[in-house]
Amino acid sequence: MTGRISIALVLLSALFVSCAQRTAQRLQEEIGRGHALYEERRYSEAMEAYSLAETMALKAEDYHSLGTIYQKIAHTYNATGGHSDEIAYLDKALEAFEKAGKPYSSLHVYFEGGVARYNSQDYASAEKVFRNTMFQAHQAADTLLEAACLEAYAALCLETSRQDPDLAISMLARKANELKCPLTCEDRGMLAYAYALVGDFKEASAWISKALQSAETPSETAQAKFREYQVAYRAGDESAALAALEAVMEHGNSLQASSLQRSVESARKEYQAHQLELSQHRLRSTRLTVAFVILAALAVVFALTGYIRYRRLEAAKALAEEKAETEKYMTIAEELQGRLKAASKRLPSEKHMAIAKFDLLERLCEQYYVYEGTDNLQGKILKEVKSVIEGLREDPKAIKGLEMMLDRNCDGLVSRLREQMPKLKAEDVKLFIFAACGFSSTTISTILEKDKGIVYNRIWRLKGKISGSGAPDKEEFLDSINS
Repeated sequence: MTGRISIALVLLSALFVSCAQRTAQRLQEEIGRGHALYEERRYSEAMEAYSLAETMALKAEDYHSLGTIYQKIAHTYNATGGHSDEIAYLDKALEAFEKAGKPYSSLHVYFEGGVARYNSQDYASAEKVFRNTMFQAHQAADTLLEAACLEAYAALCLETSRQDPDLAISMLARKANELKCPLTCEDRGMLAYAYALVGDFKEASAWISKALQSAETPSETAQAKFREYQVAYRAGDESAALAALEAVMEHGNSLQASSLQRSVESARKEYQAHQLELSQHRLRSTRLTVAFVILAALAVVFALTGYIRYRRLEAAKALAEEKAETEKYMTIAEELQGRLKAASKRLPSEKHMAIAKFDLLERLCEQYYVYEGTDNLQGKILKEVKSVIEGLREDPKAIKGLEMMLDRNCDGLVSRLREQMPKLKAEDVKLFIFAACGFSSTTISTILEKDKGIVYNRIWRLKGKISGSGAPDKEEFLDSINS
């Protein structure tokens, strides 16, 4: 008898281990799928994969994998410009790695959080992170991380109002000499600017040449040219400064880093603010009066040309964004029109607000084609479409109308959901109604004013709540929002 029990326990243990291994494999596959989608810049799909992986990791209490997932979500937000969300998820990744007892991963993601805060111009927080990480990396003999900290701290010394060029030079020298890490194009540009700030223009010029020679991408070339502008400006060489600034603007369309864009704008303001000072300096020498007038005129021409070009680009960008927004809302209007039209055919006697909106949407779609290609398009259509969408978001009667439509056509679907899952939040019920109506993720994210990735995450969480509940009709509920 005892032997039989032992054999049964062994078999159960083996079965448990096998299931755990399969779950862990599925989790890693989902993380890998999300990363592949991220590399292809399919960010919404990547976020969906990461959200599914998050659910699996939380269920398995796999905090190491959870930290990796949150770190990758942060990278995705960085790629899409969501810097506040990036910081939040890096903090969550840090917490998960600490729970998992992974000090190496914790330290690296802690440093990433410092860089994210630097990019968000929270310099005080960034400095604290860089100091702490630098010390811990040195203690752990993590040379690469220590070198990255030195580079980041050097940038902080140059870009904040409390400039310390000597400290920046010292840190970059330590990176190259003590840690034996090669200097990047960005490092060389920072050294050039630092030497210019201390008045050593010969050394600054030498480092600018090295930075330009080592630039391998349009972004690196633009960064080096911007440092060349800073050095020339500090040296009082207006012609060279203007030429370098013009080169930065030429490369501007290919740049991805918002920090550099902010630096260019800051440079333009700095240039304009100091024109009077430059003028007074040049007017001290009467022999250079004519030359000064010519150079000042050229400066104005170049500055105006650059500003006009910048404004035109911004205007074109704004127009494109406006057109894209209009097209997005019209697509949503047409989708809602189709859904509500179908409902009105099934419910000819239903006069509720949700169904009545069909007539308004139909008129809006007709106006779209009437005004298409005219100056009146965006203003006339977008305003009205937005009001309809806002009605679906904020008007309880509209939501109730959709709920009634589902109940009538699906055997009391929403009523049964409320009855069988009474603890379900009102926001989750609303999300269920939209999904069960067949609205696309784009439409739902627009109605709720939420990022598509957040909508994906909420839907997955809702599915998890339904799946884990004891509701008799949970399979029907899941099918209704999976279709």
